[in-house]
Amino acid sequence: MIGQDFAGYSVTRRLSNGGMTNISVGIDATQQRVLIRRLRPEFVGDRRLRGMFQHGAEVLAKLRHPNVVRLIKAGVLQDQPFMVVEYIDGLSMRELIQQRSALLKMNPLSMFRQMAAALGYVHLAGFLHLDFKPENIIIHHDGQVVLIDFDLAIERKSKPTRLHPLPGTFAYMPPESINKELVDDQTDIYSFGVTAYEMLTGHKPYEGVTVDNSHHLQLDPNVRPKSLRLHNVMSARRLSASFQMPCPAQRDRYPSMSLVQRDLETMV
Repeated sequence: MIGQDFAGYSVTRRLSNGGMTNISVGIDATQQRVLIRRLRPEFVGDRRLRGMFQHGAEVLAKLRHPNVVRLIKAGVLQDQPFMVVEYIDGLSMRELIQQRSALLKMNPLSMFRQMAAALGYVHLAGFLHLDFKPENIIIHHDGQVVLIDFDLAIERKSKPTRLHPLPGTFAYMPPESINKELVDDQTDIYSFGVTAYEMLTGHKPYEGVTVDNSHHLQLDPNVRPKSLRLHNVMSARRLSASFQMPCPAQRDRYPSMSLVQRDLETMV
């Protein structure tokens, strides 16, 4: 596909596959780079995955925020659903964590504020993201944070919604979602807390000797996240109050992203 045209864009390079999609970089008629996501051929006939992909594009089409990836075009070409989104010259938070990048240490409070602004906006727009994690946060070289991948997003309801199968990644989901298959604002708030904790420390708040042990700790109502000071985080004192977000009990977490944003804005 390199050098060929797709949906009016010239494909310049292919990136690694993103779960159920093939991802390529292209250029438009003005030589601006874009990112092209296409549902992988083996999933085109899967009605559930096809619906998720197309729904993600529909959600993105309704969002406009500097910290949310911008949809440029979406459609179906030769029976293959695709979407074209803005190209962000940066790396995922997951890649930066693995590299132990200094970029994550320069101004974590600014990054947290941007992450919270993105998720708070998504909630106000009437949606839950349901896949908030380091893989889905791209950080530009200048520190701008952009939230991506809305394939699992759903409409935000006034009451918790039961979903089966449960979307998302186990380590970023609160106990009540895992145990009861219920999702609401708290699902995203908990995911935000785990992601922020991992960005600061390089570790998840619940880590055991084995994966099963980690899951047990995550679901145990008597276990709280390890203190940031145990990970030698320099800014632990001023940020520690924010890390009630990945606590197992809902009563110990923020009730809304707007309050998370409020407290982050008052920190110095």
